[in-house]
Amino acid sequence: MISTSDLLDNQLLENPFQRYADTRFFYPNLSEQRKVLEVAYGFITDQKDPSKNLGVIAGSAGSGKSMLAQKLSQVNFDTADGGHTLGLYLNTNTITEPRHFLMAVIETLGLPSSRSNTDRVESIFSRLEESPDRLLMVLDGPPVDQEYLTQLSEWSVEHNKKIKTLVFLQDINNTTANIGTLNQFLGLYVPFRSPSTTEIAALLYWRCLMAGHSEPFRLLSEKTFMEVADNAHGSLLEALRLAHEALESQISLKNSEQRLTNFLFRKIE
Repeated sequence: MISTSDLLDNQLLENPFQRYADTRFFYPNLSEQRKVLEVAYGFITDQKDPSKNLGVIAGSAGSGKSMLAQKLSQVNFDTADGGHTLGLYLNTNTITEPRHFLMAVIETLGLPSSRSNTDRVESIFSRLEESPDRLLMVLDGPPVDQEYLTQLSEWSVEHNKKIKTLVFLQDINNTTANIGTLNQFLGLYVPFRSPSTTEIAALLYWRCLMAGHSEPFRLLSEKTFMEVADNAHGSLLEALRLAHEALESQISLKNSEQRLTNFLFRKIE
């Protein structure tokens, strides 16, 4: 286990290979992720064909979907009429009831709570109809309940894409099965590959820089970075796990050598 003192002793301010539930270590130089962001930005700003207000982005496990989803939900796009695009990120694995979905939308729009789901839906429509603001919902995983999402999408068709949805899916072969009848609103489908070995190694190196180390190759060798990246087989999560193990091993070895040095010096004295 890597302690805080271990990190400081190795010129690190935090663990560079920790998986965080935010975008502090977002790395914009993965080519496929950059492509997804560019295409998604185009979808978010596009006002053509209001009937197509839902997009699907599909990638393999560990390829960085959650990080991309969070990043997209944080982008504040200004609208031509002076409004803002308000982003909502939802991990669908944590949504257990339809009302939780609606409550998250209401909170994003700054609306007062209500005990009725019908009132919640109506307040969402009123808020968006009476202002130039728009809503971007980013779902990390397939929709667990499609009834209210369908209502919002149908309303958006009649209101110039005031509401748009991006769904991040893992299984790129079953898009229709994953989103069901929401396919009628599908206006964007983007599959993306996992990052290359070189890209993953660069990401790990960059994380060390961001965590405070000015010379990452003195922390872990270039060979180690490449071996970790290669053994991750395209999974960013696996790369972080393997890199953490490599760092832990390196720190343990360094500590052992330091203890041995201290012991030998005591013996000499």
